[in-house]
Amino acid sequence: MEVAGQVLSLPGVLALGVIVGLVAGMFGVGGGFLLTPLLVIIFRVPMAVAVGTGLCQMVSTATAASLRHRKLGQGERRFDLLMMAGSFVGVATGAKVIAELKAAGDVAFFGKTVPLVSVTLQLVYIVFLLFVAGVMWRSGRGATETLEYVRRGPMARIRLPPLVDLPRLPLSGVSALVVAYVGVMMGFLSGLLGIGGGVALMPVMLYGFGFPMRQAAGTGILVLLASACFGTLLHAHQGNVHLGLAMVLSIGASVSAQVGALLTNKLPTRRLRQAFSFVVVFTVVAIFWDLFGRSA
Repeated sequence: MEVAGQVLSLPGVLALGVIVGLVAGMFGVGGGFLLTPLLVIIFRVPMAVAVGTGLCQMVSTATAASLRHRKLGQGERRFDLLMMAGSFVGVATGAKVIAELKAAGDVAFFGKTVPLVSVTLQLVYIVFLLFVAGVMWRSGRGATETLEYVRRGPMARIRLPPLVDLPRLPLSGVSALVVAYVGVMMGFLSGLLGIGGGVALMPVMLYGFGFPMRQAAGTGILVLLASACFGTLLHAHQGNVHLGLAMVLSIGASVSAQVGALLTNKLPTRRLRQAFSFVVVFTVVAIFWDLFGRSA
């Protein structure tokens, strides 16, 4: 398969889809934080195309994972709906930033001439993912959580009306406006980085609001689906989506995402959080090597 002048191995792309789907199902993330950088690093797909195609592939992954989590009774749909509108605003803003960076052309970076959009987003990835890994690893050292007890996080203590109850957790008196602003932030990350926002949403739900791990995984995936659909349309308009590549990735990811969702119920909460941290750190190392270690 040829994508933007690069010839890609179909078995390799399919294997990457399987890995991304498994991660998406286990942790309630779209898997874009892993898919987008690896498309650039392994297959040398241009960053803008990797972002758009990653969002397109995420539609099938998030759909499969969402259906599985729903069957398992995991997730707070009221939280998802409150974030939805804000996420669309954020996605549109992120996609616009991508378009501006893409139009800026190439820059010199450590002796190499690279597109400004690629080096900028890879540096953002490194900082952002290191922060997420630190938060998740710290939480993974804590005690195992249960659904019966939810420790109210700092964002859940903000009493900005209107207030809503989240009965599936259970958690009461949560500010609907705070949740909506979280949606804007997650949508921006989705449109900018092609990550669906789930990798950032997970620590926000766990630490910011006090979600148990399994409920957080089932909650975030529905918002990721909506953001991925909207982001795909915006990036397709900019010419950043390769449907053939997205379809091959989706073949493996849509099946493995359901397997990952089942593993969420099998593995201890502490192990899930620490495993998520390892995956994020691996992604950071790969990006760092591509930026500073790979020869021109």
